[in-house]
Amino acid sequence: MLPTSIRLDDASVFFGKLPAVDGFTGAFTPGTVTALIGGDGAGKSTLLRLLAGRLSLHSGTSEGLPVDRRDVGYQPADSGVWRNLSVAENIEFVTRTYGIDPEQARTRSAELLALAGLDHVTGRLAGRLSGGMRQKLGVVLATLHRPGLVLLDEPTTGVDPISRAELWSLIAGAAANGATVVFATTYLDEAERASRLFLLGDGKLLAAGTPEDIIAHTPGVISQAPVALDVARRELASAHAWRRGDTVFRWEANPCNDRPEGFETAPGNLENTSIALLLDQDDAQLASMSVADRRILESRKTTGRPLVEAIDVARSYGTFNALGGVSLRVLPGEVVGLLGGNGAGKTTLMRILLGLETPTTGTATLFGEKPSLETRRRIGYVAQGLGLYPSLSAMENLEFAASVHGVAVNEQARDFAHPFGRNPISSLPLGTKRSLAYFAATLHDPELLVLDEPTSGMDALTRARLWRDLRAAADDGAGVLVTTHYMQEAAQCDRLVILTAGKVTAEGTVAEITSPHISLTVTTEHWEEAFTLLRKAGIPALLDGRTLRIPGADHDETLALLAPLRGEVTITESTSTLEETMMISALDRAST
Repeated sequence: MLPTSIRLDDASVFFGKLPAVDGFTGAFTPGTVTALIGGDGAGKSTLLRLLAGRLSLHSGTSEGLPVDRRDVGYQPADSGVWRNLSVAENIEFVTRTYGIDPEQARTRSAELLALAGLDHVTGRLAGRLSGGMRQKLGVVLATLHRPGLVLLDEPTTGVDPISRAELWSLIAGAAANGATVVFATTYLDEAERASRLFLLGDGKLLAAGTPEDIIAHTPGVISQAPVALDVARRELASAHAWRRGDTVFRWEANPCNDRPEGFETAPGNLENTSIALLLDQDDAQLASMSVADRRILESRKTTGRPLVEAIDVARSYGTFNALGGVSLRVLPGEVVGLLGGNGAGKTTLMRILLGLETPTTGTATLFGEKPSLETRRRIGYVAQGLGLYPSLSAMENLEFAASVHGVAVNEQARDFAHPFGRNPISSLPLGTKRSLAYFAATLHDPELLVLDEPTSGMDALTRARLWRDLRAAADDGAGVLVTTHYMQEAAQCDRLVILTAGKVTAEGTVAEITSPHISLTVTTEHWEEAFTLLRKAGIPALLDGRTLRIPGADHDETLALLAPLRGEVTITESTSTLEETMMISALDRAST
């Protein structure tokens, strides 16, 4: 491994006449993890390809480029694995490509595969791995030859929290060994773990620095108020307002302007800062992208019988039990989040609730009766695969969905689709297609919304506005069932149901689920040494900036393990995050 330092000054890359990266300035240094954040089309992938030597600068200057390709580990957004080869054959292919000593490759791959939780599937074809497992294998392949520069394009998007933790062990391990690690992500809670962030929008650099630096330089002022206040609900009609749970936020460009009565200054966080930066970037353009529901001015939440309900549902495929006695329900006006790792049974449960599969035992009802074509007409469903027709235009997709339900395309949906013209949607960014899929699923004003990973690929502003729409629908009496791997998104739900190996292992609000669990925070000048000591002891640690988070660990045991460290070591306790709570549960199951 050669130490790799790169600096770009006013760097631009054009595709035709369009700038994909426009005047970027920033540095990438050894032993650090740098996050590139932004939605689809922000310029993240282009910047990674530039650093990898796959693209050339059209203007600006660079230091440290090009990097010897033998010292670069690159994972594209599609995981970068060979699907027709087994896990072991993928490892062997990379070993030969980089001329790694076979014995060293065996030792190194065994270590990485164990950390990734893939050591038990070495004979399986990569194409038959789950999406999360393929992403983990992609990181293993990108770091197998110990490169000085590791470039990862959205390695954790759509990956469950447990697999993400294993991925982060690989990422932190590469940085601890001295590599310069750069990764792209749309998950802001994950970006906060990085040493340095670059927030991109439409190819431009909007902010750079540590999470604390970026939050401290939030443009304008962000205020908040409870959604129960009439003035807060009225503010939601503005393109500068959004909602998270029971709180309404508003951004004002001029800090000197008076804020509405009942609003107070909001505490800083990266999600809100990202929204403010995007609003500040191009106020007029972004305002036209608003997907706010017009019903938000009047809350009409209703109560009644469950819209959808599973009672002790089990589903077996031969000797394999996909679900084992699961109960779940969604009431009118309620937003329920369904969480779980890959293979937990989420998709099977969703298909049973929609009537696409039948339970082996137990019952499932949709609007109080057995799921049928008629009851399915009353729901709006956005699958992870979106259900759009790539060869049709945005308007044609909406018109088709409207015709199925015998309704017209509303003005709001038309305004969204109009800028894309008659061109096929196949070339649109993923985040834009997800917004289009949501519009198509809600044209008929459904009583129940079922959404599978609805905001993957969206930037913070578009994601906030979609959730404002979901909350407005719930206020109007609709039920919402959503699956997500994004923990900040899960926190917006009224109630969470966590599936593990086909069973419900936790249910309730985020506070109810996380409050029984404690994580340790380790602060030391030598985080990389602390990480290595903990990893050798088999204790999973999450890199959080320049500190380490250890879910469910014992204070005294951890202190003893870190005794060899130079300098002062501080260990503090705090309530576990939702992701850490899920990790603790997984560790507990593995030990029993």
